[in-house]
Amino acid sequence: MPLNSFDSAARRSYKISDKDWRPLQIGNVDIPGYFWIPLSEDEGGGWSSYWMRIQPGARGPMHLHDTTEMIFVADGVFTDSDGVHFQPGHVLTYAAGSSHASSSESGCTVLVVARTASSLLD
Repeated sequence: MPLNSFDSAARRSYKISDKDWRPLQIGNVDIPGYFWIPLSEDEGGGWSSYWMRIQPGARGPMHLHDTTEMIFVADGVFTDSDGVHFQPGHVLTYAAGSSHASSSESGCTVLVVARTASSLLD
């Protein structure tokens, strides 16, 4: 396809609705106060993306990242297991083999991009 042509069939558009959120699981375990909306994934398996919402006061379990994960904080305050708070606009990456737990006192919404799912350590 020439660089100056546009294929609108290749574009996807999505508007988040409250009814689209579903409970987030790591493995087969529901994570209380965590919800997600799957978005898109690379056809070659290089990455997948999803919105994740953490309800106010929710605390997630320690988990291991098998591959690098990127998080973009869209709203609220995302807190990592070391107590550092991340505001809207912050981008975080977690290296393959790293582990952490997240929480949010006020609630937050983040965009997650990763190649594989995480596994529980607790």
